[in-house]
Amino acid sequence: MAIVKMKKFTLLAFESQKKKLLQNLQRLQTVQFTEFNIDDEQFKEYLKQDSAYVEISEVEEKQAEVKFAIDFLSKYEKKKGMLKELKEGKESLTYEDLEKRVQKINWKDEYILLKELEKKINNKSQRISKLSSDIDELSKWINLDMPMNSGKKLKNSVAYLGSVPQNLLENLRLDTEEVSDTVYLEVVSENGKDSNILVLCHKDNFKDVETILKRYSFTKVEYQYEETPREVIKQFDSKIQELKLELKEINDEIQNHENHIQEFKIVYEYYESELLKLKSCEKFGKSKNVVTINGYVPYEQSNAFENAIKEVVGNDYYLEIEDAEGDETPILLKNGKIAEAFEPITEMYSLPKYGEVDPTALFMPFYILFFGMMLSDAGYGLLLVIGTLVGLKLFNLDDGMKKSFKMFCVLGLSTTFWGIMYGSYFGDAIKIPAVWMKPDQDVMLLMIVAVALGLIQIYVGLGIKAYMLIRDKKPLDALWDVGIWYGVLTGLLVWGLGAFGTINNPTVVNVAKYVAIACMVLIVLTNGRQEKSIGGKLGQGFYSLYNITGYVGDLVSYTRLAALGLATGFISMAFNMMIGMFGNPVAKILAGTLIFVVGHLFNLFINALGAYVHTSRLQYLEYFGKFYEGGGSAFSPLKYSSKYVKIVKK
Repeated sequence: MAIVKMKKFTLLAFESQKKKLLQNLQRLQTVQFTEFNIDDEQFKEYLKQDSAYVEISEVEEKQAEVKFAIDFLSKYEKKKGMLKELKEGKESLTYEDLEKRVQKINWKDEYILLKELEKKINNKSQRISKLSSDIDELSKWINLDMPMNSGKKLKNSVAYLGSVPQNLLENLRLDTEEVSDTVYLEVVSENGKDSNILVLCHKDNFKDVETILKRYSFTKVEYQYEETPREVIKQFDSKIQELKLELKEINDEIQNHENHIQEFKIVYEYYESELLKLKSCEKFGKSKNVVTINGYVPYEQSNAFENAIKEVVGNDYYLEIEDAEGDETPILLKNGKIAEAFEPITEMYSLPKYGEVDPTALFMPFYILFFGMMLSDAGYGLLLVIGTLVGLKLFNLDDGMKKSFKMFCVLGLSTTFWGIMYGSYFGDAIKIPAVWMKPDQDVMLLMIVAVALGLIQIYVGLGIKAYMLIRDKKPLDALWDVGIWYGVLTGLLVWGLGAFGTINNPTVVNVAKYVAIACMVLIVLTNGRQEKSIGGKLGQGFYSLYNITGYVGDLVSYTRLAALGLATGFISMAFNMMIGMFGNPVAKILAGTLIFVVGHLFNLFINALGAYVHTSRLQYLEYFGKFYEGGGSAFSPLKYSSKYVKIVKK
C-alpha cells in the first residue's frame, strides 16, 4: 500500500549524444520527461525549445503507409475465434529482436504492391457503381423498342425523351394535339409522380412543341447509345459480371499477401516507438551544443537511471536530482499481488495526489466483502473463480486484463463465501442449508448487517482521515474534525438502540445521549474555526452539524448490499420455478436445461455487473468522501509501444 517515491531531475548532456541517450532511457522504461520552461530572462536568448519536426514528419509518413497496409490486409485476414485470440495473445519480443526483424522486412515494396491493388479495386468498384447507376437510370426506358440516339438520325422529325409530372400529362397531350395532328406522344413508363415519355413531331412544329413542353415542366434527357435500352442494360450487366470476376481475382491475389500482416504490425510497433522517442524531444530545452532534460524517475530506479546515462555519455553530463515534492509529481502505485488487481478501481475514480495515501488496499477488503454480499450465490461464485483461473492459466493476457481476471477471481471467492452463508446454490437448485441465514426469510437481519457493515466502513474512513491529519502534524484538527464526529455517531447509535430496547442499561444510554449532545455542541463551536467573525464561525459550525443528515443518507445507501443480494436470489429462484412447471419429463430435461443454463448465466452477468457498479459507488461516494481527494496525474514514462506486439525487457 504505497505511492512510489519519486526523484525529480535536471539533466544536461551534449546534443550530439541525445539520440543514443534517449534509446537507453527508453529501454529503461522508468523515466518521465516534463516540459522545459525557461524562467530566467537572461538565458532565453541562448536556450530554446527542442524540436524534431522534420524527423517526426518522416516517421509519421512511414507509419501512415504501414498503417494503411495493416488496415487493408485486415479486411482479408481470416478471423480468429475470441478464445483462440485470447490464448495466443500478442507476440512477445525484446526491442533488440524487434529491430532485427524490422531490418529484414522489405515492407516498402509490399506497401507499393498493396497500394496498386487497392487502386485497381477502387477503379473497378467505381466502374461497377457507375454501371449500376446507369442501369437504374435506363430501367425506366426498358420498354422503348428503338435505339436511344435514333432521334438524332431522323431527317424530317424531332424526337424527345424526358419526364413530365403525371398530373400534367393529359393537358400536355391535348395541347400538343392542338399544334398538329403529326405530334406523337407515348408514355414509356411511370415512376412515382412522373411519367417518362417519348415525344415525336415534324421539324416544322418543333418550336411550338418545345414551348409547350417547357410550360409543362418537361425534363429532357439525351443518350448516345445506338442500341435499345434493353440491349444496353444487358451489355452493362455483362460488364458488371466481368468486373466482379476481375475483383475476385484481385481479392484472391491479396489473400496470398495476408501472411505479411504480422510483419507490418512489427514495423508499425517499431515506428510508433520511434515516434514516442522523437516527440519526447519536444519537451527538452537546447542550446547550440547542449540539451536540457527535466523529468521524474522512481526513487528505486535512480541508480539505474544514472548508470544508463553514464553508459552513453561517460562523465560528460551534469545531473541534478532531488526528492520530488508537490501535487504535480506523477503517481505510480505499488501494491501487493492481491491489492494491485484493484488498482483500476482507484484509477477509474482518480489517482491520489503525491501527498495523499493510496486508497487501494484501504478499500479492497470492503470491496471484496460488499461485492460477494451483493452477488451472494455459491454457484455463481464458483463459476467466477473457475472461469478466471482458467483464463489466467490458458490465455496470454496483457497486464490490464490480468488484473481484471485476478480481481474477479477474488470477488468470486467472496461470492462463494456469502452463498454458503446464505445457503444459495444457483438459487434453491441445490438444497444445502444456510450456515448463517436465508435472506428471503431474515430480511430485517440482512438489513441490519448491511447497515452495520456500512457504519464500520464510515468509521474506518474517518480513522484514515484522522491518521492523515496527525501525520501532517495537525492533531487538534484530527480531534475536532474526526474525534467529535465519532462521539456524535456512536452516541446517537447507542441512544437509538436504547430507544428500541436493544440496549437495556439506562446508564449507558444516558451517557451516550449526553456524549452525542456535547459533541454536537463542540461541532458548532469548532468547525467554523477558520472563519474570522463570530457569526461566520457559528454559521459554519451549524452547517457542519447539518452533515449528520449526510451520514444518515450514507448509512441508508448501504442497504443496497441487502437489496441486490435479495434480487440475485429471487431472480435465480424464478428461473428454477419455471423449470419446475414442466410436467413432461422430456420437456423438463430439454427446455429445463436450456432455461437453467441461459437463465442463470444471464442472472450471473446482470447481477455481477450490478454488484460491480454499486460496490464501486459505495467506495467512491460513501467511503472516499471521508478522507480521499484524488486528482493526481499518472506516471507516464518513455516506453515502447505495445499495440500489436508485447515488448519485454531482456
